[in-house]
This record gives sequence, C-alpha cells and structure tokens, in this order.
Amino acid sequence: MPQKTNLNYWIDYWNRTNPASDLMDEESLVSFWDKRSEDFADKIATAGGRKRSRENIALLEASGFCAEGARVLDIGCGAGSLSLPLARAGAEVTSFDISPGMLAQVQRVADREGLSVTTIAGSWWTANIDRLGFREKFDLVISSMTPAIKDAETLERMITCSRASCFYIGSFPGGRDAILSDLLSRIGKIPSPRRPPMGFLFPFMYLYLKGYRPEVTFSRRRWNETLDTKKAAAHAIDIISHDQTVTPAMNRAIQRYYKETAVDGKCIFKNEMFLGMMVWKVRP
Repeated sequence: MPQKTNLNYWIDYWNRTNPASDLMDEESLVSFWDKRSEDFADKIATAGGRKRSRENIALLEASGFCAEGARVLDIGCGAGSLSLPLARAGAEVTSFDISPGMLAQVQRVADREGLSVTTIAGSWWTANIDRLGFREKFDLVISSMTPAIKDAETLERMITCSRASCFYIGSFPGGRDAILSDLLSRIGKIPSPRRPPMGFLFPFMYLYLKGYRPEVTFSRRRWNETLDTKKAAAHAIDIISHDQTVTPAMNRAIQRYYKETAVDGKCIFKNEMFLGMMVWKVRP
C-alpha cells in the first residue's frame, strides 16, 4: 500500500480515536491546569522531579543537542520541568502553555534565578505560529506530557517551529493513578473520567509513516504520593466534575472514602506510568 495512503488512514484513525467531542474545551483546560500549578511546581522541585528532568535532558544530550546558546520552545511547558533546567544549562527558552497559573510558576523561578525564559499564554490548538514568529525559529521544540499535541495538525505545527530537532514525551495505557483508581473501584457508579490525550503511539506512527526515524526510549515510572484527606478528595472531585455533575451524595461518598482509607489523616498512593520518549530531526 502506498505510504501516503497508509498515512491518511492513520490520521483518520487518530482523529476518530480522539474526536473533538471527547476533548475538554480550552476554558476547562485552563481551569484544570491552573488548579494544579502549585502542586506541579512543588513536584518538579523534589528530588524525584529533578532526577526525571536530568534523565530527559540526558536523552537530548545523547542525541547531540547542546543547550548552551540554543533557542528552545517548550509547548505545554507546565511548571517548567524542562524549561527551567534547559535555561539553567544556557538555553534561551520560550515557555508556551494554556495555563497562566503554570506560566506564573515558571516565571517566578526564572526571575529569581535570572534565567533566559519568555512565557507566552495560549492554546496550541489554535496558535498562529506565523503571527507568533515561531516558524523555523527554534533549535529544539519540546512537547512533554501535554494535551497540546492532540492530532496530526498540532504535531505538524510543532515540527514547523523547529529548524533542527524535536523532542516528544507521551504515555502508554496501563499506568495507574491510584488517587482515582482506588476510589472508582470502591464506590462504583462513577465512570472513569476523560483525560486529556497525551499518548505516544499516535505521534510516533505518524512520524514513522512520514519517513522520520526518531530515536526512541521507553521508561516505567513508579512513585508514591501522600495527600491529606481534603486534598485527595478535592483532586478526585475536580477531575470527575469535568465529565459530570458531582452531586452532594457523590461528594459525601468521595469525602467518606478518603477519610476511611487514610492513616493518621494521610492518604498514600502508589502510582505508575509507562512513557515513550523520542527525539527526531525535522528533515527526514
């Protein structure tokens, strides 16, 4: 079968798997990530968060990337898990995110440390890269665990901003968000909530069918998370509320569940995630 036909079939499958009706709208995404901005900033400052950042940057360096003097675009930068260490290594970083709350966390650290970081708020789904001046401007363009890359169009937009390389990190099915999974298995009658698309397989196959040959690495991450009962319940309610109205009865059931499973007022969750990471040159 011709390569172009294969590619078109794959694009159609990607679109059908993540139809627009199944995605959070942009306003909901802003609220979703703003509420998590402080927690994300705290997590990347932990020893585990710093270790993960070092591992990701080591992959970039192994592919030949040098941060010193490079221009980097970090799409869906979050609280800066890659933007900040790359800026510390000498890169000139543009941090792009839909969440002003996340960008405020990045800017706070950049200002304190005197780092070369420019923050821009916006949606990658509707971004005009020519108006932003992004076309072929960057030596490296990053997309790490973000719903910004939701289809072939947004992936191509990412590639078009690079004049050298791109770096993508996405997840695989099979991980475990214990905060939610334990709750849903015990309470029942609450459907699993939608999650923003951040998968690895669709972008990888799209690139492969286009003729790119990314350098690929896989990892399995496990970590423990400790939250008080109020934070655990608030986390669950916030995510579930994106799909349905959390009734007073559901709220009480969720609050009761975390209180009953807590030890000394704390809930300990064992989380797991499977990730794929790939680096590729923009000229196949």
